[in-house]
Amino acid sequence: MPKLNWMGPAMLSFSAPIGHLPTSVRPRLPLARGWKSWISGLIWGLTVLLVLLSGGSVTAQKIELPNFTLTTKIYFAGERKPNSVHKNIFHEGVIYSVPESDPRFLTVFDLNQSVIVLLDRQTKTRCSVPMDLLTQAAARADAMVTDPEQRESLGMNAKVRSLGNHRYEMTYPGVRYEVEGVVPPSPAMAIANAQLVDWACRLNIARPRGLPPFGRMRLNDELWKQSLIGVKTKLTIDRQGANGEPVMKANLNIESTWTDGIDDAAQRQIDQAMGYRVVYKQVDWKEFAD
Repeated sequence: MPKLNWMGPAMLSFSAPIGHLPTSVRPRLPLARGWKSWISGLIWGLTVLLVLLSGGSVTAQKIELPNFTLTTKIYFAGERKPNSVHKNIFHEGVIYSVPESDPRFLTVFDLNQSVIVLLDRQTKTRCSVPMDLLTQAAARADAMVTDPEQRESLGMNAKVRSLGNHRYEMTYPGVRYEVEGVVPPSPAMAIANAQLVDWACRLNIARPRGLPPFGRMRLNDELWKQSLIGVKTKLTIDRQGANGEPVMKANLNIESTWTDGIDDAAQRQIDQAMGYRVVYKQVDWKEFAD
């Protein structure tokens, strides 16, 4: 059974790069100035950029972000032991994403420097991805998916429906989300979490995993507008593998909890990640482990 990764409530990804679109809609874009190769795996755009622009972009807001830790556990339906545990540490404008069930890779979302840093503990390498280039890649990729049926299948046109009491539902072909949100102590916590989701899914363009991110981003936008953090999610996936996609089937329960401030364990993880950013060898996208 594959391990699942979930960047907080950001995105679901299986442990292998299983999600794909037909070759005809895979844009090829450079990720950074001076990089010699283009990303062959770039396959999905982010329509959510247009959605966010209509209400004010989450990533564009200049606020003092709070310090807290969000821990998410993923369960296969009917099981009591989590398949995976993921911790996201929000500290002074930087988000440290730590998959505790499989700690090889760390991801640092540095909102202060507008860069995402991927860290590989096994190979002791790092890869830096400028956020502005992910935004450019997103806009170009979105423009390439014009077929209405394909957009529907990818969740680009998915609608979020309120069920009352901070509960929301979203469905599109082969996928159903049901999310329960909670108002955090500070609205800034909801904004910080929404930024994590937004950038994690944009990163999913270049490192495709699991479901295409469009629908999840729409759901995130709705939670952000309501100043909510999703704490309980039921996700049903029954994708039949049409149009070149893999077959994907899962019934999952996802639970998230947060703690205010940074405890000693989280501080040690921050210190480790900061050290890795200094001592690990910088490599380009093509050389970084997939």
